[in-house]
Amino acid sequence: MKFGSFDLQIISDGSFWLDGGAMFGVVPKVLWEKKTAPDEKNRIRLGLNCLLVRTGNHNVLIDTGCGEKYTEKELRMYRIEHEVTLAGQLRKAGLSPEDIDVVINTHLHFDHCGGNTCYDGQVVVPSFPRAEYIVRAEEYEDAMCPNERSSASYFQHNWKVLKEKRMLRIVERDEEVLPGIQLIHTPGHTRGHQSVLIQSDGRSLLYLADLCPTTAHVPLPWVMAYDLHPMTTLDVRKQIYRQAVAGKWLLFFEHDPEQPTGYLQEGDGKYLFAPSAWEP
Repeated sequence: MKFGSFDLQIISDGSFWLDGGAMFGVVPKVLWEKKTAPDEKNRIRLGLNCLLVRTGNHNVLIDTGCGEKYTEKELRMYRIEHEVTLAGQLRKAGLSPEDIDVVINTHLHFDHCGGNTCYDGQVVVPSFPRAEYIVRAEEYEDAMCPNERSSASYFQHNWKVLKEKRMLRIVERDEEVLPGIQLIHTPGHTRGHQSVLIQSDGRSLLYLADLCPTTAHVPLPWVMAYDLHPMTTLDVRKQIYRQAVAGKWLLFFEHDPEQPTGYLQEGDGKYLFAPSAWEP
């Protein structure tokens, strides 16, 4: 999609399935199952929508999906379905791994950074050997020393080799990675979670990541049980939603398997989702 002077492309890493109850927190199943149907194990299908930004001078990849470093047990547990893969979709877009200049990780949960690295034989190596990988300092600290609740989401082989090879840049504040590509701290899901604001020629797109994973999560109270700081999520959403409405931002939903983009409208004290087709 042409977006100002940038070219944006969804790079899918397939899909996976997580427990619907955990994905919708305190929202009763009788409500959320109207939005997305669970399988026989109460899991709902989630997309792995990464975003490629071509600036003309740089190729920037936002998040890298689940990747392919899983045991058979893990593949069954998360029902990871690689109908397409990150690497395959990049090839289809005419890019090799060496063509990626920057990888932005919104956070370090396995479904957002699993494609950071891959196997070369039995050895884990960077998937994008020329890229600078970026993550927030609080996120890196928590990923390296997870607690009993968060440890199941962090797999160190997704970033450890990057740190060893000095390919991982740890940022401590919001910054403009490249002209028009801005990191925004959006804590709640994790302490160091960040979203990415893309702006060019008067247009704005916000890559929400897990601040609001799918369009079904747009209502303010529909917060995941996976969020480590749910009240922070609520507060940050209010701030971001106000900005998104005022600025007419196009919103990008990383985990929505059917409708990755749209706008917010405010009415009667609520925020409503207005779908917008992704223009090739």
